[in-house]
Amino acid sequence: MAMLIGLLVSAPIRFAPAEAATEEILPAAQYVQTIINGMVEVSRRPTRERRAFYEDMLMNQIDWNAPAMHALGSRWSTLDPADRRRLAEWSRDALMGEDSVMEFIQNLIFTYCLITGRSPQADGATVRISCGRFGNEPNFSVRLLVQRRGERYQIVDVGYVGISLIEALGEALFDPDAVAKHGVRIDRSHSDAGGGAPRQAIPAG
Repeated sequence: MAMLIGLLVSAPIRFAPAEAATEEILPAAQYVQTIINGMVEVSRRPTRERRAFYEDMLMNQIDWNAPAMHALGSRWSTLDPADRRRLAEWSRDALMGEDSVMEFIQNLIFTYCLITGRSPQADGATVRISCGRFGNEPNFSVRLLVQRRGERYQIVDVGYVGISLIEALGEALFDPDAVAKHGVRIDRSHSDAGGGAPRQAIPAG
């Protein structure tokens, strides 16, 4: 977390031309702006520093409980805290343990990042960002579902090229190989959409 904070720049929120800069800024959008400021700043640094930045960001800025909460609904609240932790750790490691994913992320070089849209959600907002890449690479565009977690905000879902992170990981939790790793016996037939779980996954497309 210290590295993330140290790399942040203090630039104000930048909006695409279609959105007025004088518009009231949602706290969730300000949170996202702080993150993307850091993404631009770290793009000027060596690969090892970019890797460390994104590892720190993924560890601390994403709510890794969200995939299981989304997949299990009200059943999640009945799980033992140790089981919740195992599911969250599996979700985190399923992404961060993929070398191809981390190599892709660490090699993203951004010249700028803009917030291009936002819409309110329960306890937060969905925030769309678009980042210009070095050379002739196409813009990097994602949608972030951000919600308050206690006294802070965290990223609950990431939508990229039609894929919702919590839907993909939530689905994978039931895979036999995944169950063998996280060790939590979860009955898919009893999962539901209740219990206050963050069911508003970012829609594909």
